[in-house]
Amino acid sequence: MNKRKKVIRFLLIILLAAALAVSGYYIWREMYSRALEKKAFEKISEIVDDGSSGRNIAALIAQNSDCIGWISIPDTTLDYPVMHTPEKPQKYLRLGFNEKYSFSGVPFLDARCSLQSDNLILYGHNLKNDTMFSSLAGYAQVSYSKKHPQIEFETAAGNTLYSVFAVVQVDENDEWYNFVDFPNSADFDEKISTLSERALYTTDIIPQFNQQLLTLSTCYGSQKSDRLIVVAVKNN
Repeated sequence: MNKRKKVIRFLLIILLAAALAVSGYYIWREMYSRALEKKAFEKISEIVDDGSSGRNIAALIAQNSDCIGWISIPDTTLDYPVMHTPEKPQKYLRLGFNEKYSFSGVPFLDARCSLQSDNLILYGHNLKNDTMFSSLAGYAQVSYSKKHPQIEFETAAGNTLYSVFAVVQVDENDEWYNFVDFPNSADFDEKISTLSERALYTTDIIPQFNQQLLTLSTCYGSQKSDRLIVVAVKNN
């Protein structure tokens, strides 16, 4: 009986060791993969920040024609290219700039939008290593918004500044994601009013009809479908 117990105990130890080894391998592989992704984005940053005036968006587009610009929030880690693939809405959800598998993906513009849309909706992952759109979680606090009131979105047409207007916790199917273009001022005012009422907070910025909006969206909350959106208004 004792011998049988020893055999069982030995087998359990072997199984536990194997499980730990497998878990350790997957953890190492994920960390290694994210390190490679970080280096890849550093190289992309070198391409776009080539010492010329402004960012070299044309060089990025030459590297990958799906790229339409660069999104950044000063003094944060949010500093990335933006992709747009209307025919494949979530192409870069798990693809890197080089179009190979990437856990982090690349921020992308909603497939229904164009750069002329009234509401530019951008998506990015909220990752634990403080990359992609993880910085947006800070906007849940008013103090963070005061430190980071503006968002930059640069395209081939130039660099545009947007001022944060509202921060809202929503569901992935929230009606706000359907508001790409506003048909008239009455509809615009209604949508802004409704959004303001649901917001965690709003700033002293008051959006005006015909002012373009920029919505940054990322996962946030206890449920898989929870999202945080940071809505900003184009500066005049």
